[in-house]
Amino acid sequence: MLPMVSSPRRPRSGRWLAVCAAALALLAPATPEVAAADTPPDRRYETNAQRLHRKGVFCMEELERRDCAIEKFEELLLERTQERELITDGMLRLVKLYEKEGRPEDVKEMLRRFWDAGHGRTRVGHLIYSTRYLPEDLDAMAGLDIGKVLDAPISKRVPPDMPEYAFTCDEARREQIEDLWLLRRAQRRARDKKISTNEAFAEIAKERREREARRAQREAEAKAKAKESSAPPEPEYAPVFVEHTCDVAKALGSFSLARWSRMDVALNHTDPRRSMFMAEIPELEATLERAERQGVITPVRDRVWALPGIDFHGHALHLARLDKDELTVAPAELLAEIADNSERRKSTLNRELRALLIKIPVDSHFFGAATEKTIQDLGFGGMKKGRQKFFQMLLPRPKGVQIAGVAHEYLGLFIRMPTDNPLKGEMLVGIARRMISNAEEDDGDADMLKLLDVAQASDKRALLLSYVLSRTQILEMMVQ
Repeated sequence: MLPMVSSPRRPRSGRWLAVCAAALALLAPATPEVAAADTPPDRRYETNAQRLHRKGVFCMEELERRDCAIEKFEELLLERTQERELITDGMLRLVKLYEKEGRPEDVKEMLRRFWDAGHGRTRVGHLIYSTRYLPEDLDAMAGLDIGKVLDAPISKRVPPDMPEYAFTCDEARREQIEDLWLLRRAQRRARDKKISTNEAFAEIAKERREREARRAQREAEAKAKAKESSAPPEPEYAPVFVEHTCDVAKALGSFSLARWSRMDVALNHTDPRRSMFMAEIPELEATLERAERQGVITPVRDRVWALPGIDFHGHALHLARLDKDELTVAPAELLAEIADNSERRKSTLNRELRALLIKIPVDSHFFGAATEKTIQDLGFGGMKKGRQKFFQMLLPRPKGVQIAGVAHEYLGLFIRMPTDNPLKGEMLVGIARRMISNAEEDDGDADMLKLLDVAQASDKRALLLSYVLSRTQILEMMVQ
């Protein structure tokens, strides 16, 4: 390039600028390119939220400096970001850090910020796609991201039989795990009380009998009150996802739900026969084809099958593949409605329920929501009309309920109940706090309740209940 510059022929101005730029490029140090090449790929386009989270984790886990970690995570919670998982993990880490620092009020304040931290536009990414086609009368829904729960740090740090117990459909294996837990409990008590394991077993058995007797007495009292009530008796049957989820899993060749990715359930609270569940299952099409060849399921029409031998309160149980890797299970008549809505691409999900669901943080590992009418019926349905009116006048009217659960280093359960009256809500919070502090030692309820925080939302428009457990607390509960 130098001969070109020293040529007697004077280049045009545009060409001269290009030559100068090329020469400067050759002479200048290649810092930008080198920097880009040396920068790890995950940091080249790092957002401010990602940077704060990374630095907070580094301070907490590598430097073991709580003050540094608290500073970074507190800054993270001030960010307006759609990266909700970073916000949630940072919040739960702050709970852990505040506890270690002996700051109980800050712990409670952090729990109360769960619904607001990092809040952005509403989304429904935590719902399986075809739930939008559910009939309007289904007014309560819950969901579980099985894959995320099993991959969570806290799931990796507890004994493997605990997540196995939650998802197994093998009753013999479930009994083995229960026996193992009973043995651990007896061994722990024997060590603590310096008695033999057999004596510990005898104590536990006696406590269990007494607990069952108290429970039976409470159930008898509840039935007696129900007879006096003007409300119709509750149905004696359970929804389809309680009775037949494992039947479906076994029909598809699995004795565990752990290989399913996600699962959503819904029902009409006045009639559990109007209930269904959806599951995301890898390689579903091939699995259904294999089950059909084996005669375990029988075709009804295109992409709809029956599960022979299953009678759900007088109704056949049908399965449908409405979308890729999505299995929908419901009584025949209900499934026909859902399939028809899907074919017409008509969104029919209960609007009130959807309005509650879209405000639940999208990174929740498990969630639930129920409409205002559902909560009122469940809360006051068994009361006499006079008592019901009295409590409705005294207490705030719940406008539904939202439940969100997250599993990171901690297991967190967060409940939000929108209300119509801030003053009544504040009074109810005060009553609940006194009940928690005065809880009697009965079935271990006192220890459980003391981990519960009850408060009002910052805008006074909702009641908040928060419950966070560490790995150590979970293991302690298992051996009590």
